[in-house]
Amino acid sequence: MVRIILIYSVINIVIQCDVISRSSYCDIKYVFNGQLGVKIADCKNRGLQFVPQDLPRDINVLDISSNQLKSIDSSSLINYTHLQELNVRKNQHKHLSNESFQGLYNLAVLDMSHNLLDLSHAYSPELFLPIQHLTKLDIRSNMPQPGSYKKQFDYPGHAFGVLRELTFLGIDMMPVPICGSGFSQMKYLRKLYFQSCYLVRLSNETFLKFSSSVEELYLKNCRLNFVKTEDDALSPFPHLLVLDLFGTFMHLTRALLLLHPYRYRNMTMINVGHVSDLTIDSDDFPYALTITSDIMKNLKSICIENLDLSQNGIVDYKHGSLFSFDHPECLKHLSLKGNRLILAHINNHEEIDSFFRKALRLQSLDYSYNVVNFFIENSMTSVSNFKSSGGVILPASLEKLDISFTIVNTLPLLFIVPKINNLTYLEISYTNTTVTMIFIELRLETFISAGTRYSLGWNELNRFQETNLKKIVLKDATLNDGIDTYGNRFFMKCQSVESLDISKNSIWHFSDDLFKPMPNLSNLYLTNNFLQSIPEQLNTHTNIKVLDVRKNLLTTINSLIRNWADQMHGIHGMTLYLDGNAFMCNCDNLDFIRWIHTTKVDLDSRSYQCQLSNGSVTDTLIAYNSFTELFSDCKSNMWFSNW
Repeated sequence: MVRIILIYSVINIVIQCDVISRSSYCDIKYVFNGQLGVKIADCKNRGLQFVPQDLPRDINVLDISSNQLKSIDSSSLINYTHLQELNVRKNQHKHLSNESFQGLYNLAVLDMSHNLLDLSHAYSPELFLPIQHLTKLDIRSNMPQPGSYKKQFDYPGHAFGVLRELTFLGIDMMPVPICGSGFSQMKYLRKLYFQSCYLVRLSNETFLKFSSSVEELYLKNCRLNFVKTEDDALSPFPHLLVLDLFGTFMHLTRALLLLHPYRYRNMTMINVGHVSDLTIDSDDFPYALTITSDIMKNLKSICIENLDLSQNGIVDYKHGSLFSFDHPECLKHLSLKGNRLILAHINNHEEIDSFFRKALRLQSLDYSYNVVNFFIENSMTSVSNFKSSGGVILPASLEKLDISFTIVNTLPLLFIVPKINNLTYLEISYTNTTVTMIFIELRLETFISAGTRYSLGWNELNRFQETNLKKIVLKDATLNDGIDTYGNRFFMKCQSVESLDISKNSIWHFSDDLFKPMPNLSNLYLTNNFLQSIPEQLNTHTNIKVLDVRKNLLTTINSLIRNWADQMHGIHGMTLYLDGNAFMCNCDNLDFIRWIHTTKVDLDSRSYQCQLSNGSVTDTLIAYNSFTELFSDCKSNMWFSNW
């Protein structure tokens, strides 16, 4: 999602000082970008119904988002002539005055998204005259769903035409848009982002009045209707580098025809993921789609770096189509996620093999949520036999491989990654296969194997280089059985691991030295298990920064772990997630209740549900604030005196 780039968060390392003052409603801060200081008034989420008038007059950024403002009254901002950025998103604005932005001659960024500003009447020709130097305007998510999808909608080009320095425009897309000549005045417009999309017809005239300077077009999630398209609809944007149509239901065949103006061109990204859907399935536009060379004729000619063809119902492909790019060497990231694609037929193997051999820059391949059928008859004894029988050797440039949620049938080998490779990320979660996947050599940094038997993870862990692996995810992998079987030997090859997620594994205890092989462990996720206490062996780990034990069976946290957590926070900061446990609010837990509200450890809450001695349920905040009433019968007189 494209975001307006905040002035105080770009380019260089930013150093933020403490709050230096406070108005009636807002925090005033300085942020330094190098030696340049920016003064920010942070007024978001304060229940405001008007623009504060007591702020310093030299503020550069005013953030009054997530409040209850219904309008920007005439001249209510006139005192803040140094403003460069104004954020009023997520309010209730319905009206704007011609004087709303009076005096804001230095304003460069204006975010009015997620309000109630109707394009048909909220924007007068004089509205933007005081802020003609605006470079970024975001008015997305303002338009309600229309009552009619047939009526043409005239965009107020007369109002936007004065914004000749805009580089970013975020706006809503109506069903049958008519854009006036004013939009052609935006000669520097680079990013055009549509949201709250109700489009039903993308014609050759939809963008005709826009400037040809646009390089990035985002037209996403237009899914309320089948979007009819004309082949030359994108011709007004001859310099386009990024096209994102994700979730706009026009069917993949029609989306790829829109690429006609970019044949034999270079592009950075084409995202036509989920442009086909079962809701628009028909004889003319079938959801179960076989890719042909005619469908690919435009796309195959483009030198494209990032390509997303995910979730389009692709079930098959003809020879000379899906993997027959003219410039496979351009590809860096390819997503075929969520299709029902048969990856390789015996007759198409040479085509697949040629594609991967030429895709010398390919860094990520997302093949999750697919069905793989290799029709292989011979047994494999070498890499050469593997190739000749229909297998695929992935390019050495590949850095990320995701084959999760893939059903693998009749397959002795899935992929081979060459010995010299750049593969650092591998996900095989919820992969349904009864065979072993073989990799010649792994130098992974991230390994994710959720929803598979622990034995699959165990087999792959034993292949890893001991000094490379940084992150392991083994969620929902029956790991409790693996721990019972192997103990800490399960993690013997994990000396370099920094992040471990073993959530949702029905774990109820740990052997005392389970984590001993991982001295560098800093992030540990143990959610959705059956732990009745936090493992005391963590007391010897001095690098832990994040510990997540939500949704277990904890009734308390003992003093050893509390003291350890306080020490970790003092050394390098620590975050502790505790929600969803079975805490007790009784006499034995008084120290724990007090600790929740006095510790400096970053907790996910200061109010956890807990059970009183009489069986009723309250929370730790109420227990802390009602200590005398709730625990008057406790015998810890010394503890009372310290409360």
